Amino acid sequence: MNNIGDQLALQGLMGAYVDAANRRDSDAWAATWAEDGVWCLMGMDVEGRQAMVELWQQVMAGFEFAILMPCSHQFVIDGDRATGHWYLQEFTRDLEGQSMQALSRYDDDYVRQDGRWYYQRRSYQFLYQGSGDLNGEYTPLP
Repeated sequence: MNNIGDQLALQGLMGAYVDAANRRDSDAWAATWAEDGVWCLMGMDVEGRQAMVELWQQVMAGFEFAILMPCSHQFVIDGDRATGHWYLQEFTRDLEGQSMQALSRYDDDYVRQDGRWYYQRRSYQFLYQGSGDLNGEYTPLP
């Protein structure tokens, strides 16, 4: 049986990840990853925290805003390692004003180092990607 404390910590990790992404805080986003983590994004594996941050900054630069909203999740915890997945709903508007909604899933490998959980590997895939009428005013949070 999974330890409830570990489950809550893994939920908190996703909370920190999403909050950092929604606020475009690259330092906070990077802090959710193991130093030697791997981000599998659209068929491309990016290895190492610094390389992932550089790619993430490039991706985010193409959006006026991108809001991630995590939904359901599952974890299997085995000592200092765990696997799991998260479903997300996403809303974006690019710099040309084109909006999109997406349903996606992260498949994750986690590692606990010095008592704290990190993403070791995240594989991202779209389940749905389509138009979204996001033509209203957007106010970013600090």
